[in-house]
Amino acid sequence: MATAIARARAGATAATARDRSDAPPAGPPADSDARPGSPPYGSAARRVGLRPARSDAPPAGLPPAGSGVGGDVPGDIAERVVRVNALVLTGRLDEAFAEATGLRESLSGAAGAGHPYALEARALEAYVAHLRGDHRQATVLALSVARIRCGAGDERAPTEVARAAAAWQLLDDDRAVVVHGRELLGMWDGLSRRGPLPAGHTELAAQVRALVESLEAQRVLAPLA
Repeated sequence: MATAIARARAGATAATARDRSDAPPAGPPADSDARPGSPPYGSAARRVGLRPARSDAPPAGLPPAGSGVGGDVPGDIAERVVRVNALVLTGRLDEAFAEATGLRESLSGAAGAGHPYALEARALEAYVAHLRGDHRQATVLALSVARIRCGAGDERAPTEVARAAAAWQLLDDDRAVVVHGRELLGMWDGLSRRGPLPAGHTELAAQVRALVESLEAQRVLAPLA
């Protein structure tokens, strides 16, 4: 499954780069809390000066889908992953997202949200949301994967927190940046109590904390202005 997802992501990323190379920057998602007359938000990455984190790393854990898929992966799951990949590669992202959501819901309902396959399906759903430009949904989904892995003490928890941070960096709404930034910081704090954070995480966490605290201070001082 992971290999199939990686192929789909590589193709989709290349296609997106070609299609958007001359396009102006996109505005906030349709469900953004930004309103006419409100100050421009700008993404968290721009405001905090972060280098955009890689968000193209595929979920890891499941065997490849399609031909040669491991015998322990039910064929219906493999077929549905292939279907998502095909929709992504042809630019039918709304359909791909609906298919990924359905896969995640069915796997979570059958085996629980923490089952490895259900987690990988949720990570795939988050990635398709990212491709669609729905960064709020991508962040929420990626955070839920990270939350479950952190709670289980999974060795892949730091990787999932980094993926969630990559989605978070694209948020344009201050309130969402603060709320989800606080959750990221809580995860990093929890991981640091278990042992040293992987390279780069300490610095990223410090930058996220600085932005979150700055935005919180602005909200407190705003009524006094």
